[in-house]
Amino acid sequence: MSPAGSPGRHRSGFTFIELMIALTLGVIVLAAAVGFVLREMRGMAGSEIRQSLARNGRYIGVSLRHDVQRAGIELTSSRSFGTVAVWPGTFGDTLVVLHIPYEPDLAPPHSLIPPAGSTNPLPPGGTCGLRCLDLLKRPPTAAELEIRPGDLARLQIPGKRQLIMVQEVEITSDTSFQVRFTEIDTLLHQPASMTDGMLLDQFGTFVQEITPVMYYLDGAGQLMRSSRLNMDGSPDGHVLAYGVKQFDVRLLFADGDEHERAEPLDTDDTNDYDDIVAVSVRVTVQAERADIRVNRGELLERTYEWTIAPRNLRYEKFKL
Repeated sequence: MSPAGSPGRHRSGFTFIELMIALTLGVIVLAAAVGFVLREMRGMAGSEIRQSLARNGRYIGVSLRHDVQRAGIELTSSRSFGTVAVWPGTFGDTLVVLHIPYEPDLAPPHSLIPPAGSTNPLPPGGTCGLRCLDLLKRPPTAAELEIRPGDLARLQIPGKRQLIMVQEVEITSDTSFQVRFTEIDTLLHQPASMTDGMLLDQFGTFVQEITPVMYYLDGAGQLMRSSRLNMDGSPDGHVLAYGVKQFDVRLLFADGDEHERAEPLDTDDTNDYDDIVAVSVRVTVQAERADIRVNRGELLERTYEWTIAPRNLRYEKFKL
C-alpha cells in the first residue's frame, strides 16, 4: 500500500478549476433558459394583444357590413333625404343607416284616414290633432310589425317625406288607430314632425316604421351602436367596441367623388343623397393596455379600412 500523500493515492471531489468551469456552464445554461422564457413571455403577450386588436377590428367590420348593406331597403333616397347619412361629431363621425324593418315581411305602410267630408289637400295639421294622425290598420298577420311608442317612422306625402317619433298609439276600431308623435322638428339631421303649413294628401299619405342604425364615438373611446332613439331624438346606444381612437366615414358618389357628407343644398347636383353609392370607413383601434414587452412599451394600435357598397342604394333608385 502506498504511503499517505504519495502520488498514487486515489483523490475524491472537484478541483477549484473544475468547479469554476461547472459554475460558468451552469450560468450560461441558466441565462439561455431565462432568455428563452422571457422571449416566449414577450411573444405570448404580443400575440395576445395583437389577436385582441384583430378580433376587435373584425367584429367592427362584420357589424358595419351587416348594417350598411341594409341601407335603403324599400326606402328610396331622395335628393334631400338620405338612407345613408354622415356628419362630424365631437369625437368622430356619426354614420346613420335607414331601412324598412322586416321579420320576415316588411313593415306595412298605414294609409291616412281623412276626416269625413274633407277636401284635398287637407288643412294644415293632423287629422286628430296638431301631431295626431288617423291611420288604417292592415289585416293582421303573424309577421306584421305593429307601430309602437318609441318607434321611428316616416310620414310620406306625395313629393315630401318627414320623420316622426311615435309617442302614443291608440286603437280606435278594428280597422283604424291613431298615432301621436313628438314635436321634434329634426331627427337624425333630417326634417321631422309636421312643418308649418304642411298639407296632407288624403289619397297619397301614409306612415311606415323605419329602423335607424347609428354608429358614433363617445368621449371614452367607445364605438357605440344604436338601433333606437330616445324620445328626445338622441340615440339609445350600447358599446360595440372599446379602445377606438378614430372613427372616420366618407361617402362615395356615383361620379367617383368622395366627400365627408352629402350637400343637397349647394349648386352641385352630383353630391346629393341620391347620388351616394358606397361608404368608406376608417377605424383606429388601440390595445386595452400598454406592456413593456410589446411595442417598446408604447400602446399598440391598428387601423382598419372598409368600403361598403349597398346594392339597395342603386336598386331602389332605379327600380320601376
